[in-house]
Amino acid sequence: MFANNSSTTSLVDDEFQGRNVQNGTCSLPIDKMANMICFVTILSILFITSLVGNFLLILASLKSKMTINHLIVNIAASDFLFSIVHFPRVILDEVKGSTAFLVHGWVGLALCKFCNFTADATVAVSTLSFILVAADRLVAVVFPTKYIEITVKKRRLLILSTWILAMAIHSPYFYTFRLETKNGETLCITNWEPAFDHETTHIRYYTALLSVVLIVPLVTVSILQTITLLKLRDDKIEPIRSSIANQRHKKRTKMLLKMSVVIVLAFALCWLPFIALQFFVIYFPSSIPNCSLGFTIFTQFVILFSLCHCMVNPCICFTFFGGIRISLKSIKAITRKKSSTCIDTRL
Repeated sequence: MFANNSSTTSLVDDEFQGRNVQNGTCSLPIDKMANMICFVTILSILFITSLVGNFLLILASLKSKMTINHLIVNIAASDFLFSIVHFPRVILDEVKGSTAFLVHGWVGLALCKFCNFTADATVAVSTLSFILVAADRLVAVVFPTKYIEITVKKRRLLILSTWILAMAIHSPYFYTFRLETKNGETLCITNWEPAFDHETTHIRYYTALLSVVLIVPLVTVSILQTITLLKLRDDKIEPIRSSIANQRHKKRTKMLLKMSVVIVLAFALCWLPFIALQFFVIYFPSSIPNCSLGFTIFTQFVILFSLCHCMVNPCICFTFFGGIRISLKSIKAITRKKSSTCIDTRL
């Protein structure tokens, strides 16, 4: 992820494959075949879970009448697209045991640029959409009268802005990513030359990318969720409501509290280890332990945790949003009804 074939992550890739990054000689006590089977199995489970979960979430959200469903659909759609573009390539690389690009020529060059651009842009869309969801809840709680003024058209413009911003941020990919032959293998790598100095430009761009796409959304979502929770606790109209209304309000507040905590924790668990590892690789490459089993295992877990982001959203939404669960049940009921009708017709 995030230019995973680039020079700044090549050290991690080498260590992950059990090679010494300095002299090319390293032998870790790892069964390569067992490691490949284990990793491919986990990736396949994540791939299938993400596809099914996000597809069902899109259907349920479109059928639901919740005002926030457009934002949820946007996150689910971006995660669904990420899964389609990214997982098959990663699984294939694990099976081959290398990152060699199998498609050559102009078609291979187009796929090299498009796949990396699409995968990373969808991650940006997902994280930026989380900011919109947190802001939506904040406006609904703090400014309920203003919340009514947010029309469907305005929501669609906000959703469109996440895609435009994500594509603008990752637009340099169309220049930097290219096919190059090294040691007899065709690789899809990033290179800022000849227009810029590769090392310095790549480090600056990659740092900005991590900040804008991951760090800023994480901090922003945390702040917005905290403000929302504080405002929910400060209920000034509690004496005016009936006892039943107050019970409903407390129940809703408790649900939002749990959901807010889960969203921030899930966001942090998926991305904080990845962010820490990437900054470590960028700014302290000489400190990376050579031929270290512990570092290799840690790198594997960081990669897996970061890939889990695409299945987090469906889990959270199906757990906390009753409207989406009801819509999902209705979809299942319709599907069963159609299946039974089809069987009856055949009989």
